[in-house]
Amino acid sequence: MTPGLATGLVSVFVLFYSVFFALTLTVVRYWVEATVPRFRRSQHLAIRSLPLCAGWMVFEQANYLTALDTSFPWLDIGYAFTDTWLAGLASIGGITLVSAAVLAVVVGLLMFSSMPRTSFFLIGLPWIAGALTLQQEWTQAEKEIDVALVQANVSLAQKFSEDGFDLAWNAHVDLTTQAQGSELVVWPEGAVPAFEHQLTDHLFLMARRLNTTILSGVYIREGSDGSYKFYNGVVSVEPNGHVRTFLKYKLVPFGEYTPLEWIFGSIREGMDIPNSDLDAGPSEQKPFRLDCCSLGISICYEIAFPYLIGQRADQTDFLVAMSEDGWFGNSMGPAQHMQIARMRAIETQRYVLRVTSSGITGIVDPKGKLIETLPLEASGVLTSTIETRTGSTPFMFVAGLVQGMFGDFFMAWIFASLPILLLVGVVQNRRTQSKM
Repeated sequence: MTPGLATGLVSVFVLFYSVFFALTLTVVRYWVEATVPRFRRSQHLAIRSLPLCAGWMVFEQANYLTALDTSFPWLDIGYAFTDTWLAGLASIGGITLVSAAVLAVVVGLLMFSSMPRTSFFLIGLPWIAGALTLQQEWTQAEKEIDVALVQANVSLAQKFSEDGFDLAWNAHVDLTTQAQGSELVVWPEGAVPAFEHQLTDHLFLMARRLNTTILSGVYIREGSDGSYKFYNGVVSVEPNGHVRTFLKYKLVPFGEYTPLEWIFGSIREGMDIPNSDLDAGPSEQKPFRLDCCSLGISICYEIAFPYLIGQRADQTDFLVAMSEDGWFGNSMGPAQHMQIARMRAIETQRYVLRVTSSGITGIVDPKGKLIETLPLEASGVLTSTIETRTGSTPFMFVAGLVQGMFGDFFMAWIFASLPILLLVGVVQNRRTQSKM
């Protein structure tokens, strides 16, 4: 899109999230202080910070669970502690529990001078609990499987150029040939600029020739007689001819669809983004059950939604996260995206195979450790042997429960609750003042 339009949209995005963040924290803080006046009257900084912490956690939850146009759960507090003992808590309560533990430590530090015993408890307990849970084996290793991850490093400009199909196809085929002997070969999101029905036969011939299963990000068209729906999806092709598809559920605002189209629909004409008018797949889809393994799949920033991924991990051997990180350009985005994927590995105690077009492609073990990678803006194929896993973490049970109870309606529930909380807080505050 034009620089002016891009600047305007980013400004609207930042403004919206600033207001959403401030409104959530303000309402929750006001309600907590009105309901428990001690928080408002206290002169202690640590006590007065608790309502703010509560508001922060509500804001993070709203981002994790909503299926509407307001969710963008990128780099919450807990991700900064992926390489610490605190990350172990993710297998019990997900990134939410890690963020809560961080806030508890901060409150403990604020209490250090006035309440040292409580301070030591708040600071020490999360670290000890995290260290212990990090050692706990919630899932068990089963068989080993040889996998190959293909990073062709075909830029977006090249992929959608006049010769983009041939360039992208040949690059992926050449690298896949180098992975002969692997049981599963994974290509990234939108690896080749074509629809699934145009690629399936070609993928089958290659899968049969190499005797391997090929999993590729691809665009999918459904419908007939001019009435079509278009999806960002995944197709698997096995040597025996079996074909399976997966449809992306969480679409990227303005990149894959226009949110609040009744407001922003008119700007689409000024956008030159390929495949920016896609349909969303169903929220619940069965795991990919292949001859070699059972997979839990996520496409692009779906990996940032912990409850969604926790639910998809059920009854799977490992997770596959496909992405096209070329949109990030030369920024810290790819590294952040990989850090998010590492937290999903800890939450589910499963290997995560993260495959991107231009990096960072890598394999994450069930403890969140990055064991092998391909660097940014480099072409190559990463071959490795991983373990399939069985069993579930406590977080996976929580994720299934949360998705089942709230699902797509959580954001409506949040917006309905905030005014009610505010009203209750006002009434409670007036009662408190009348008694004084």
